[in-house]
Parts: sequence; structure tokens; C-alpha cells
Amino acid sequence: MRTQSICLAFVVVLLCPNAPSQWVQTNGPYGGSIHCLAVTGTNLFAGTNGGGVFLSTNNGTSWTGASTGLTNTDVWSLAVSGTNLFAGTNAGVFRSTDSGTSWIAASTGLPTNANVSAFAVSGTNLF
Repeated sequence: MRTQSICLAFVVVLLCPNAPSQWVQTNGPYGGSIHCLAVTGTNLFAGTNGGGVFLSTNNGTSWTGASTGLTNTDVWSLAVSGTNLFAGTNAGVFRSTDSGTSWIAASTGLPTNANVSAFAVSGTNLF
């Protein structure tokens, strides 16, 4: 005897013409391209093309520069691991332990001027 299972799924779509918008356009950190975003606590960080890292503490309404110590301001990736914030640039990896106030090179073991365009965090490991 053969048995079959049939699953039915119902999708309900609610249309609300008077619902508020979920997105609000801002001028961004400096009007340029944003390559990546990272969040830690109430801090929102944006990595930019040539402008470095910017910090917003008010959900993106206003931004301040947070790039002191970055020797390359083309920031392609950001990652948070514990209390560390990492920035991947065209010149390797940089680490901030003070919410982007200052950065130090953290590329030990990588080729010189490695282009770091993505990170992955697993536990306390950064890939």
C-alpha cells in the first residue's frame, strides 16, 4: 500500500495603503559609495570607497569619521568579533578596540597589501 502526504500552505498578504515607509533616505556618511555595514551595540559603522569608516550613533541620521590610523581608506568589509571591529581594505586588515576611534594594522600572516573584501566570524575566529 502506497501512502502520500500532501502539504498545503496558505499565504496571506496584507496590503495597507496607509502603512508608514520602512526606509528613510539620508545623505549617507559623505555622499559616496558605501561598501559595507556593521553594528555593535548602538553603533552603526559604514565602510566607504575612499572615505574610510564612518560611525552613526543615531540609526544613520548623522555620521562622523572614524578612520584614525587607517592607512587605506577603501574599506570593503567590516566585521565585529567580541569587542573588536575589523576593517578589510585594499591594504589588508585593520582592527579597532575602541569603537572605531583608532585603528591598527592586523594583517599578520596575510600577503603584503592583501585586498580583503569579505569576512566571516565564527565564535572567536575571524576568516
